[in-house]
Amino acid sequence: MNRVPLNTTGVADEEQLASQVDRTFKSAWRSYQRAFKRCQKKLSKATVHRLRVETRRLLALVDLSDPFLAGEAADRVSRLFKQPFKASGRLRDAQVMLCDVERRLGRFPDAKYFKKELLFREKRLGRQLERKLRRTRLKPLKNRMNALRKELRAAVKLAEGRHGAQVRLLKSVDLAFANVLARRRSIVPTEPHAVHRTRVAFKRFRYMVEQLRPLLSRLPGGLPGKLRGYQKLMGDIHDCETLLATLDKFMREEKSEARRLRKFRAAVKRDHAMLLARYLRRADELFSFWKSAFA
Repeated sequence: MNRVPLNTTGVADEEQLASQVDRTFKSAWRSYQRAFKRCQKKLSKATVHRLRVETRRLLALVDLSDPFLAGEAADRVSRLFKQPFKASGRLRDAQVMLCDVERRLGRFPDAKYFKKELLFREKRLGRQLERKLRRTRLKPLKNRMNALRKELRAAVKLAEGRHGAQVRLLKSVDLAFANVLARRRSIVPTEPHAVHRTRVAFKRFRYMVEQLRPLLSRLPGGLPGKLRGYQKLMGDIHDCETLLATLDKFMREEKSEARRLRKFRAAVKRDHAMLLARYLRRADELFSFWKSAFA
């Protein structure tokens, strides 16, 4: 996607910026539509993940546009897209846990009983998501997106001054980044769940930055890769915590299997401690990600 040319002051002409924003929305919608239809045809780990990624990209664009819009237009669109997104979350967790357990089966063959439970869960959640996707009609989503695009294009053109539109876009990201920093400051080794709350806020910030790249040519080229790497540090912790919580519930309910799974659980617990320590060593890299890009 071509970026908006900047004038000598580094600011894009509002007409050009409005056109670029419009094209970015169209492209994001097409990508979402393809991912949605592929997920309808086949619920695999790859298609579910792609649908979630494209949903996040669309929601990031909506978040970026919020300062330009009147009333609750952005919130109404976000609520529509979050319905199938939430339904896919538990299935995605089950798929990730299955991969993790299968990877460990060589060392812990007794985990095969837990794997059967996860396979049953994956099928059940898959059927639930299939019903949800069948009931979700794309046309109302498309109509709402088209209305949002038109409103946004007009608002960008009317932005005050040459800098007005870009300043508003950057301010949206500033607010998202400030939320991430607030979450980061709450993280302590004794409160690992705070990492997940930081991760959720960070994802929103990261996707906003990625959607901003076609609109501003001043963003460093290496920034998206750094953001992905940092997010993975937190994602690995979340995956391990989800596995532990699900395993603990299984062991409580299936007491006959609990003894066989103790060593497996101890290994997962050690991995969680290692992943948390690795993240904490690099946690403050976060502070350099945004403001330094425009220093």
